[in-house]
Amino acid sequence: MLSFKCKNCGGETSVDSSGSLFCEYCGSKFHFQDKELQEYRDFRLQMLNYLRGVHDEMIEGESREDSLWDHAETICYETKDGNEVTVRYLYSHDDGTATTYLTRHHALFVFPKNKRKEAERMLRGIQALSFPPADVKGLEDCFPKLRGTYELKDDGIMITYGRSENLFPLSMFGSLTPEHVAWIISRLENICCVLSYSGLIHGGISEESLWINPFNHHGALMGHWWSAKRMEQAGLVTSRDQDLKDVRKTADRVLGIHREEAPEALTEFLRSRPGIDAYADFESWDHVIEVGFGGRRFAKMKVDF
Repeated sequence: MLSFKCKNCGGETSVDSSGSLFCEYCGSKFHFQDKELQEYRDFRLQMLNYLRGVHDEMIEGESREDSLWDHAETICYETKDGNEVTVRYLYSHDDGTATTYLTRHHALFVFPKNKRKEAERMLRGIQALSFPPADVKGLEDCFPKLRGTYELKDDGIMITYGRSENLFPLSMFGSLTPEHVAWIISRLENICCVLSYSGLIHGGISEESLWINPFNHHGALMGHWWSAKRMEQAGLVTSRDQDLKDVRKTADRVLGIHREEAPEALTEFLRSRPGIDAYADFESWDHVIEVGFGGRRFAKMKVDF
């Protein structure tokens, strides 16, 4: 996966919905050079082929993801006990707290030594989750499952969570049409209900923290758990003033160039103040699905470059 550094502050930039480079740290915006643009287009084309279902039919001995891994990069970390951890990754993102890596079977989070407290908060936040006794929707699959931790030689820490095949950060998909933003909102509303049930505020819902599977419309809140707090710690009794607002902000950014295509009910929802709690908000969202989209139905994802 290609990564680019801001020429002003050195922070890692991301590609916005217009195809330009945007720095989240200082707000600078840049355009690709010809060589960089071609490399990005090559990788993006692979993603689009993947999304359009070119490899929907499983090839014997090969998964749908295999062609994407031609673009993988490698980085090595040394543990305190002298072992080397080789990370082969398709995507990485450094937000100033941790570097996230998407590997074939894991989501890795590497924290430098001065961010160990954030690593501990991430572990505690996920451990604090609880689920209804009858979890008929399989909501546990919407959250990370710990696979292990590594103490690094430089006093940093690496935390690994399982990653199911075809699960990618939402930020990799660019702008999406309203019908796909709709099922993403549905997943986020489910997730917010679990957070509310657990008495937690996540505090970092975004395109980077939400990972999606475009084939089965699954979503998992994988990242930014170091910002999680108990509702009482945050001075809140519901998620109304943070997570549910972040759902709307994230959905609006993902709509990007497709905002004008959104049905009025979706536009109004994104502009509205959230419900009194996650359950009330989910009820409001159900109404948007019926009025704006004619009910729930599965739509195969298609993305234009």
